[in-house]
Amino acid sequence: MDFSDIYQRMKFKAYEISKEERIQLTDYLKSAGSTSQVESHAALLVFCYSSDPVAENVKLVRKFLAKQTDDYARAAAVTGLYRIWRLGAPSDIDDLLGVLALWSVESRYDTSIAAIGCAFLLMHLLQNQRLSFALGRLLETLHEEVRRENDLAVGLFRYACLSAYDNWAQSNGQRRTHFDTIEEALPVYWDRQKYLLESMN
Repeated sequence: MDFSDIYQRMKFKAYEISKEERIQLTDYLKSAGSTSQVESHAALLVFCYSSDPVAENVKLVRKFLAKQTDDYARAAAVTGLYRIWRLGAPSDIDDLLGVLALWSVESRYDTSIAAIGCAFLLMHLLQNQRLSFALGRLLETLHEEVRRENDLAVGLFRYACLSAYDNWAQSNGQRRTHFDTIEEALPVYWDRQKYLLESMN
């Protein structure tokens, strides 16, 4: 199956997968080698968009959060769990915070990007103070690492600032924006409290 083609058709042409395609898709995701395949990225997105977050489905997607999973595929699992299905129980937030905490592992870059975006989304959606606190700390840590010329942190910092602004804009009916440079990201960082939740303390 061409999972990428099916995903594009679902995204732009309101395509619904057939019963036979669903069986093939599920069998593929359950297969032993699927966690190491880049193709699993599109397969997971198709699965999550076409399935409900019942326990069996969530368990299958969580399989792709494992350490040995291909990073691009793991990023799709994060996207599926927290952006598509928007899981927000305390245990789900615990897991997402655990993913965020591993940002410094170079082999998890795509996963970290996905987790940052999902965390900002759920922070606003759930008004979750734990996510707000963690994201504030992450922004500060990434900024310090950028100052130390940590190349890994540069892209994550830029994306975190963009995600902070973008999710705030969507939640407050403001115009979304896009930027690509550290110089454009810094104004968001300096005003970061605006893009987080107001502290309850």
